[in-house]
Amino acid sequence: MKQLNRLIGKQGEEMAAELLRNKGYQILDQNNSTKWGELDLIVTHSTSSGQAILVFVEVKLKTTEDYGTPEEMIGKNKLAQVRKTAEMYLLNNPDIAEKFESYRIDAVCIVEVTGRITHYENLTF
Repeated sequence: MKQLNRLIGKQGEEMAAELLRNKGYQILDQNNSTKWGELDLIVTHSTSSGQAILVFVEVKLKTTEDYGTPEEMIGKNKLAQVRKTAEMYLLNNPDIAEKFESYRIDAVCIVEVTGRITHYENLTF
């Protein structure tokens, strides 16, 4: 079952990466693990003013919405874990951290059966 979940997760990450590339984001890293957790996607995006922002993206894929939406899987605790993991990533990668004035957390939520894929920017709790 774990292998199936990893395969489905990888599929979701590839779909999310493609969506973000099409929106002008650049993928820096995927599946980066720290002791606090895993960062699904680490990307950069330029704002309308030309400032580059580092973005940590949480990807949630559900095959159906029979037992809830992917959005419901991203609560306060999950966001806190992503934030802590992102901060650890920045501490471990000072060369990347110094290139960016700020970072944000986004999510890409996918429902496979309907083909719905939604990108949420700048999540907070």
